[in-house]
Amino acid sequence: MRLRLSGLLVVLFCSSLVYGQGIQFFDGTWKEALAEAQKGDKIVFVDAYATWCGPCKRMAKKEFTKADVGDFYNSNFINVKLDMEKSDGMSFGASYPVQAFPTLFYLDPEGEMLKKVTGGQTGDKLIELAKLAIKSYDKTDKFAELYEQGKRDYDLMVNYVKELNKVGKPSLKISNDYIKSNPDISDVEKAAFLMEAVTESDSKLFNQLASLRDEAIEASSEEEYKMVVEEAVFATIKKAVEYDYEDLVQEAITQYNKADIGDNKMLEQKAYMEYYKLNGDYSSWETTSKKLLKKQGKKNPDLYKEHLRIIGQYYRHNAESMDYADEIYQQLIKKEDSTDNYLGYIQFLSKNKRMDDALKITNDAIKKAKSRKEDITNLERMLDYLKTSQG
Repeated sequence: MRLRLSGLLVVLFCSSLVYGQGIQFFDGTWKEALAEAQKGDKIVFVDAYATWCGPCKRMAKKEFTKADVGDFYNSNFINVKLDMEKSDGMSFGASYPVQAFPTLFYLDPEGEMLKKVTGGQTGDKLIELAKLAIKSYDKTDKFAELYEQGKRDYDLMVNYVKELNKVGKPSLKISNDYIKSNPDISDVEKAAFLMEAVTESDSKLFNQLASLRDEAIEASSEEEYKMVVEEAVFATIKKAVEYDYEDLVQEAITQYNKADIGDNKMLEQKAYMEYYKLNGDYSSWETTSKKLLKKQGKKNPDLYKEHLRIIGQYYRHNAESMDYADEIYQQLIKKEDSTDNYLGYIQFLSKNKRMDDALKITNDAIKKAKSRKEDITNLERMLDYLKTSQG
């Protein structure tokens, strides 16, 4: 029974809408991963595991598969999984000894160890460790020395501010002083600098970036410009929570409108959802979520999945949120009648001990999958598990 349940959970976690696809691991040796990291100046994350290690298996199934963990690690690291009892793992172990499993390593592109942690970790802890590793990869000293010598060439300033922001050090004064000095650079170069310098939307730097919208897109891309703007907006919303000052949310929305990237109403609702989420105000979050899904869900079904992930991460112990999650799953299936969506809903029902409902939905899903001539293996395994659990 335990083996069958374990096999089923692999299916559940891979298909779950709450957890998403998670960390994507490099397909190659650890030395090839290091070479790849050097090309992109990225940190290497190594999961050193053993196949018989229980905490390793649990973390791989339950934590590495979480969407927020995957998003963060895939954006910032080259990720490597090493079975330490196979040749590539043993080669790695010769340089980086392992005494316990799992052991997690964070290495700079030259292979210098930034951080080493033993034992299984939760998703939140993995993100916390990742942020600490990024901060420890601090290259600002060499730029600071040149800056203090009076160097102000364009490339130095762009890279200095970029590195300061990467490790979470203050960059606002340096950025403002550089712009105020009226450097002899083109508008496109100025926009590119501001793309690195802007960290919050309630700032003069943000206003200048918004005024150079076209130049910023020329220097990077429309997608990168939008990403910088949205990150700045949500940083200001986080500050609104920290200072308990809701008016900052509206200011962030006003600044977003200045940046002229569209979807203003959608951003406004997302901004307030983020504020309510960070503030722990579930009732207001749900109300805003319903408004957003009603207006945008039809043309963007991924919003349903996004809201389910938020409930799973922030509100899973709230009874009201479980009723709302049930409603969202039903709406999602009406929009996207897919096996993956059914499996996510069935998992949700099973976790909430609604076995009769789970059985009914599973049988409905099997009939529909058969009519579409789709693979029903996972649904049949689910049905078998549900019947066994009841019996």
